Amino acid sequence: MGSNVNYGSAAAVDGRSPSPSIWKDCPIAEITADPAKGMYLFEDFRHGVVGGTTLVHGQPNGLVAYAESNDVADVAIQADNDGVLMLDQDGTNDDVTVVTTGDNVAGIVCTPNIGESEGFWFEARVKVSTITNTDLGVFVGLAAPGEAKDGGMMGAVAALNDVDYIGFHVAEADGDDMTIVYNEATSGTAQSSTGQITLVADTYVRLGMKLDKINHKIRFFADGVDLGDDVAIDISAANANYPSATDMDVVIAITSGALGEDGDNLKIDWFAVGREF
Repeated sequence: MGSNVNYGSAAAVDGRSPSPSIWKDCPIAEITADPAKGMYLFEDFRHGVVGGTTLVHGQPNGLVAYAESNDVADVAIQADNDGVLMLDQDGTNDDVTVVTTGDNVAGIVCTPNIGESEGFWFEARVKVSTITNTDLGVFVGLAAPGEAKDGGMMGAVAALNDVDYIGFHVAEADGDDMTIVYNEATSGTAQSSTGQITLVADTYVRLGMKLDKINHKIRFFADGVDLGDDVAIDISAANANYPSATDMDVVIAITSGALGEDGDNLKIDWFAVGREF
């Protein structure tokens, strides 16, 4: 008998819950019963996370946060929204605020190898407070461990640094364009696909990706809708730009733009990541 997750609803659902189109084939019950079968993490921020320039280790799921402002209020659970984490900044140009897993030291999930068929899933529900150009840079996805730091993930004008990553990015110059991005830092060239997801200020969007086991492609989703072959990553054969078989952490980060103001923020309702071994 199978024990795959079943959300009991249509493939694409515009709501708070994870998208069935992504998670319907994830054997969460099997993984929970036998961790040797894989890993699954759903983080709803019920335990909170401590911000500041000094990382606080030992929290559930190795969840740590870094705020270049050193203001713990820039990483805060929202009092009126149980389980919603806000990443804020103080308006200082290029200051970063980051939340990550693995104590910022060890990757918790390995990306699929070329030609591999073991399952891989990721999704996060987030919203930005502003889509005005030059206000805010954003990254949501997986990246190499150690990016909760000054200049981590994004540098000047929210440009992504040359580290291993796969996920979604808002460049400072185009505040409503959530771009699909991936990079293999050792041998590849950073790849991006713009114009796929148009953000709306103060409106949640679910950003997801999963492995298509049959066609050996990593597919991307917005609010449960598959964004198609044009942006899917083909991993059926060697791809120098894709970070295959790489240990990564969930990394969600913002950086203040040149015209950013104190209070420009990203809110994270939850994220989930799963991997078959």
